[in-house]
Amino acid sequence: MSSSRNNRVMVEGVGARVVRGPDWKWGKQDGGEGHVGTVRSFESPEEVVVVWDNGTAANYRCSGAYDLRILDSAPTGILSIKHDGTMCDTCRQQPIIGIRWKCAECTNYDLCTVCYHGDKHHLRHRFYRITTPGSERVLLESRRKSKKITARGIFAGARVVRGVDWQWEDQDGGNGRRGKVTEIQDWSASSPHSAAYVLWDNGAKNLYRVGFEGMSDLKCVQDAKGGSFYRDHCPVLGEQNGNRNPGGLQIGDLVNIDLDLEIVQSLQHGHGGWTDGMFETLTTTGTVCGIDEDHDIVVQYPSGNRWTFNPAVLTKANVVRSGDAAQGAEGGTSQFQVGDLVQVCYDLERIKLLQRGHGEWAEAMLPTLGKVGRVQQIYSDSDLKVEVCGTSWTYNPAAVSKVASAGSAISNASGERLSQLLKKLFETQESGDLNEELVKAAANGDVAKVEDLLKRPDVDVNGQCAGHTAMQAASQNGHVDILKLLLKQNVDVEAEDKDGDRAVHHAAFGDEGAVIEVLHRGSADLNARNKRRQTPLHIAVNKGHLQVVKTLLDFGCHPSLQDSEGDTPLHDAISKKRDDILAVLLEAGADVTITNNNGFNALHHAALRGNPSAMRVLLSKLPRPWIVDEKKDDGYTALHLAALNNHVEVAELLVHQGNANLDIQNVNQQTALHLAVERQHTQIVRLLVRAGAKLDIQDKDGDTPLHEALRHHTLSQLRQLQDMQDVGKVDTAWEPSKNTLIMGLGTQGAEKKSAASIACFLAANGADLSIRNKKGQSPLDLCPDPSLCKALAKCHKEKVSGQVGSRSPSMINNDSETLEECMVCSDMKRDTLFGPCGHIATCSLCSPRVKKCLICKEQVQSRTKIEECVVCSDKKAAVLFQPCGHMCACENCASLMKKCVQCRAVVERRVPFIMCCGGKGTEDTTDDISSGNIPVLQKDKDNTNVNADVQKLQQQLQDIKEQTMCPVCLDRLKNMIFLCGHGTCQLCGDRMSECPICRKAIERRILLY
Repeated sequence: MSSSRNNRVMVEGVGARVVRGPDWKWGKQDGGEGHVGTVRSFESPEEVVVVWDNGTAANYRCSGAYDLRILDSAPTGILSIKHDGTMCDTCRQQPIIGIRWKCAECTNYDLCTVCYHGDKHHLRHRFYRITTPGSERVLLESRRKSKKITARGIFAGARVVRGVDWQWEDQDGGNGRRGKVTEIQDWSASSPHSAAYVLWDNGAKNLYRVGFEGMSDLKCVQDAKGGSFYRDHCPVLGEQNGNRNPGGLQIGDLVNIDLDLEIVQSLQHGHGGWTDGMFETLTTTGTVCGIDEDHDIVVQYPSGNRWTFNPAVLTKANVVRSGDAAQGAEGGTSQFQVGDLVQVCYDLERIKLLQRGHGEWAEAMLPTLGKVGRVQQIYSDSDLKVEVCGTSWTYNPAAVSKVASAGSAISNASGERLSQLLKKLFETQESGDLNEELVKAAANGDVAKVEDLLKRPDVDVNGQCAGHTAMQAASQNGHVDILKLLLKQNVDVEAEDKDGDRAVHHAAFGDEGAVIEVLHRGSADLNARNKRRQTPLHIAVNKGHLQVVKTLLDFGCHPSLQDSEGDTPLHDAISKKRDDILAVLLEAGADVTITNNNGFNALHHAALRGNPSAMRVLLSKLPRPWIVDEKKDDGYTALHLAALNNHVEVAELLVHQGNANLDIQNVNQQTALHLAVERQHTQIVRLLVRAGAKLDIQDKDGDTPLHEALRHHTLSQLRQLQDMQDVGKVDTAWEPSKNTLIMGLGTQGAEKKSAASIACFLAANGADLSIRNKKGQSPLDLCPDPSLCKALAKCHKEKVSGQVGSRSPSMINNDSETLEECMVCSDMKRDTLFGPCGHIATCSLCSPRVKKCLICKEQVQSRTKIEECVVCSDKKAAVLFQPCGHMCACENCASLMKKCVQCRAVVERRVPFIMCCGGKGTEDTTDDISSGNIPVLQKDKDNTNVNADVQKLQQQLQDIKEQTMCPVCLDRLKNMIFLCGHGTCQLCGDRMSECPICRKAIERRILLY
């Protein structure tokens, strides 16, 4: 019988979503309390393999000791968890798949797991938990009195990478690429909540397994909240009746009996029975001290008696101690606040019992019994971190009583009592620890006491109390006089606390600029890093202490060091929306181009955050204008990010103030316009088109923005059709579902209208209706709507006719669209240069079939595919150099060249692309260009300001010269560096005794090869 049960558990458990259980002892392998994982397989009936959402995979116990609880069994998708004939009375799931929650106080009222943990129905009502059809019903404590924890992991909003079961090639853009979970969905109809829909940073999107058949296609690098759940109501994985702690009771919980005597006596049959001696239990609160093998509860009372109870008899006590504020109506508000003064329980045996599962008991806690401390932190499970006797411990809230509230008004009568309590809080223990006295005196600014203690021979000036030195305590509290005393005693200014913070970190945290000045004079390292690799500047920026930021920078603090996340102070200032600090950092020379661990520089970060004020400051202080077009490793620029996230104001700044290149492509060859159209961001689309973005650039699939718009329109039509079919299938007894679907149709209609309007806008601005993607589809092939096709054709015709009417006859004959078409297939664009004639007549696919040039009829001896410009890599090469016959640069870059960058031959003539295709144009000779006079180029549709591109290239060239040329003679290349990091050419360096840049003495000269 036991073997068959084990086999059933092993089959039913694969794919279940789990959290840590009652016997968990594995630290933060799971990512912390509330983090979710997936059951992958069972090694044996006693051992289960779990893959946590953070990627950790390990074996855990599911027999004898129980490390896991089942949060949701629905993703397993097996028939044995399907409760046929049931329906969730809130969301109408029919049948309920997974755990069924049946109200014990209402007739025929059921909830699914999502609705139960989502606080549907009355919170005061108790429920039965039914894990599988026909299994034993387990009565639970009411949710109102139960502990609730937030689930974290792969939920909507989480950032993910590929996981252990990934088998989808490079849909994500490649190993290590990230994406964002947009929704938790069903992989199949029988496996609810078993998949996640992900939008990858490269623009791709798809559905991936998270629980289906135990598979984990994803791993989260930044988890998200998935709602809250009642921890003690979740069944324990592997236990026979699935209820290790009935009613959510744990050892150490305080319990009452709230039922009538007759009911209690009836429920006690078979659970220890009832005797006259148990009458004390009806009016007294007891403490759970054990749970026996039958899952009955053993309760100890103040008299010392222990009684065994049916768990259905007991109710968890809501303990409110004297002086405490009452809890909220739902009992969810903590009775304690950070800063409250609390007194620790005197009773050793009682506190040992209470501490089980709440930080546990340690013998070192013995001196704290009966002492007064201050609440430092309240954990998510309501446990308290209390500072008492100079150190900090975690306590069960039932083990302390409140003495005074934080920030409460104190009358004169109670002021003396509070002073006594504070004295008791900070009083030194009988051990007479001088280090403790020194640290506390330094923290309180007691100069006289510090002077007295420093005279004693047995005091350690670097000694610690509660992990901090006197230097750190004085620094954070701004006690400059004490700092000066300590510095005279040769104190270690670089001593670190448990977090790696030094005195200068504490000063930055406390907004103590004067302290930083003293520490700087004391030779403290202002660029010191803590365990999170943060400098004092990071901390000052994060805390918003502008004056400290200025002080640190004035004393030479490096403005661009990175923390463990790769963030510089610039990144932090943008995140905190502190434009004043951002401006100060930029004026101090902070490097805008440094990227964090996610590949974002400061401009990317501001665009991602949608922070227009920060973007305005950054653009106004950019050291080099082309930085605005810097790409991430996935090819995204700041403009891509603004377009993707619909940050209109940021995009306007990048386009108008930053002169961002509108046509840069990411790794998927998508422009910002592609992304804006795909996401239906109408304002961004309008901005980019009116600013001159190219409308016919193709992505890696050959799709133009118009392809994307029409594909989106068609998909919205299909979804609308599917929804209309679903409406016909809805049970008429449930009218709300109809309303919901009708509302959904309205949304789809708006979405369809948006896609259609974008498509018409693109066509009206000249988007090509005939260009084909790699599947051979034109935009009109993707549009089954005949009325929209007519509208698109009309818009395009009006645009073309308007252009023709404004052209001269020669321009009409020289139509660029016709000239760019392959003369053989007419489907692809011309991209092959014939030699030696220099004409361009066909695409690369048709060129091998051509023996004679179709324009001049000369024999074709060579065929060269035209690639991107070798200089800027932004545009295709479009100028033929003569006499060498190479085409390797775009129009903008070619105008600057005197020699061909491919063969180094002198350029005598430049033939534009349109002339190579047989059209009319004007050749450009090098006689027209002098070295000191760059011609002013006309604006074209490719860019609203070509001069800006030329200026960028000129400044880029100047920067390269500054980095590579000797700063002394400015004639020779820099090939010698000094230990200070600066350098010169060898000829100048050999004549110098000090660096010409920083004036430091030259100790060594290192030649570069």
